[in-house]
Amino acid sequence: VMVGLSILWVPVIQSMQGGQLYIYIQSVAGFLSPPIAAVYLMALLWKRNNELGAFTGLTYGLLIGVTRMILGFVYPDPICGEADTRPWLVSQVHYMYFAMFSFFS
Repeated sequence: VMVGLSILWVPVIQSMQGGQLYIYIQSVAGFLSPPIAAVYLMALLWKRNNELGAFTGLTYGLLIGVTRMILGFVYPDPICGEADTRPWLVSQVHYMYFAMFSFFS
């Protein structure tokens, strides 16, 4: 089943980031992993961190990360020379800056 889903996912990867697999993997990791790192760091450094706070932080991070990832799928990069009509969050905020925002929020 997973192999079949992976094969069906290949055209999506080719349409994203001009078919550059490494950039695609980095952008997906940048959307989904900062909340995990933030919760882990808070668990190590702050004794008052509890289960509800960790769950809320992970849920919030997942929601904003998945929202940004879906916007990236819906509004792909324009071809060179075309006007960029994508929303500001997609066209002006690089995925690594968004990862930093996601970590600190």
